[in-house]
Amino acid sequence: MSQQDLDLPDLNWSILQDTCLTCYAVTELNNWSIRHPYVATGALLCISGNPELLMTPLRLARYTFFLPFRLILWPFKLLARFILYILGFRKEGVAKGSIASQYQSRRYGGHVPQQSTFSKFQAHGATDDYEDGDEIRSMFAVPVSLMMSIGVVFVLGRAWGWWY
Repeated sequence: MSQQDLDLPDLNWSILQDTCLTCYAVTELNNWSIRHPYVATGALLCISGNPELLMTPLRLARYTFFLPFRLILWPFKLLARFILYILGFRKEGVAKGSIASQYQSRRYGGHVPQQSTFSKFQAHGATDDYEDGDEIRSMFAVPVSLMMSIGVVFVLGRAWGWWY
């Protein structure tokens, strides 16, 4: 059988190399936790009690990655805020005697319908945040804490001879 008769799959070597490096890193981490089970347990308990220790570097990496896009979009957001301010949508509400107040009194009177363009302009003009809410706690904090707790049970169970 010659080389031409074999139908070998075309491998993506970069993915294969990344997979091998990941397996190597996980194996080294496992060997370290076997040699130092109580240090590994302490680290896992610290992360389990405060999962933001692990999430903060990931959040910083995300912020750094999207920084060029934020810098490109920032002038447009600022321009939209400025236009709303000129029209009369302020942080305190619709400014007295402005174009927005005249439009509101002629079109709506005292009642502005929900989900109307005018109500969205009011909400956008009244908000004082200039970021997209990066201070919200991560939704991954609870699963990370749970996985670290399971890791504690696994490491201590292996150290105490419950399983190998």
